Amino acid sequence: MNNLIAAYIAWIVVQTGLAAPDHPSIHFATPTEMAVRYGASVNGVLELQALYNIEEGAIYLPREWQPDNLRQKSALLHELVHHVQRFNKIDLPCAAAYERPAYDLQIKWLREQGVDDPYDLIKTNELSIYMVSVCQDGS
Repeated sequence: MNNLIAAYIAWIVVQTGLAAPDHPSIHFATPTEMAVRYGASVNGVLELQALYNIEEGAIYLPREWQPDNLRQKSALLHELVHHVQRFNKIDLPCAAAYERPAYDLQIKWLREQGVDDPYDLIKTNELSIYMVSVCQDGS
């Protein structure tokens, strides 16, 4: 896993020009534990592929995470973007605004891996990405 994280951080640094942080701690959790950390309903339909805890500087992955699953690997890359953002003290207007650059890099990385429709692979679309990355009043 350390080699994978190092490769992803190096790729993110090349794409963004930001400084490389140390590796974050990685924790494996059940879907329920991840939902609780995220603040989502345990009985909801939210399917978390990975989660970054900004206070801890830690990434949470599902216990069933598989290093050969392209969707899951791209979710790890997405969370590593947040880790690089945190390390570089990137200041955006709200927490949601950090999602757009992470999704953009995740999509770019998936295309480099030969995925024709990365949106389909990660089960999202441009509208959904916009909705999770736009600042709301008071956030």
